[in-house]
Amino acid sequence: MSRRVQDYFELVSPKWDVMRKSFYGEEVRKAILNAVHVKPIDTVLDVGAGTGFLTEAVSKIASKVIALDISRGMGEEAIAKMGSGNVEFRIGNAESMPFQDSSVDAVIGNMVLHHCPHPGIAISEMSRVLKPGGRIAISDLQEHRYEWLRKEHADLWLGFRMEEVATMMKESGLDNVKTETLSSCCSSVQEDQQVKIPMFLASALKQNRRERKFAVCRR
Repeated sequence: MSRRVQDYFELVSPKWDVMRKSFYGEEVRKAILNAVHVKPIDTVLDVGAGTGFLTEAVSKIASKVIALDISRGMGEEAIAKMGSGNVEFRIGNAESMPFQDSSVDAVIGNMVLHHCPHPGIAISEMSRVLKPGGRIAISDLQEHRYEWLRKEHADLWLGFRMEEVATMMKESGLDNVKTETLSSCCSSVQEDQQVKIPMFLASALKQNRRERKFAVCRR
């Protein structure tokens, strides 16, 4: 991620939980958890974990959660709020994650792709660290035209078309790719007007090599 993005989140980390409530809510968290089917034996990676919006909920189900964020301040806020317990907090870049191949059972992420210089690389990294048979579910903004968000929230991308995200997932070796519009929207205030931007949920499965080979042979 860019230095501008990192600096932005370091700056807003003490007040992020308050800010976040005006952007998205519980509906997003429920949609991600429902899509990824977290199990009690799972190790789950939360990419762009921030102050623990997803981490906190998943930690109540999974055996272990790794919360990865580029901002040290965000991680410190999360620790102060929920402690450590079964959560491992790591500082790192979504496009070059400090984890071994096939090391986690599930990957989740919310509002991280539009802060990545190269979203396709970030998705490829998520696929790389995912075990065969693992699940992934990420949510973000759909494509929009609000250029001022680049300055106000250090956004690098003005959302994405769902078919673009689906293609990136397939090119990263993921299967059973599904995309859907979330009922919840991201909102912000600009020039005394509230704008709402639809979000999407994208989920997929990483098949093991034997399953993938069998599927190819059947075509």
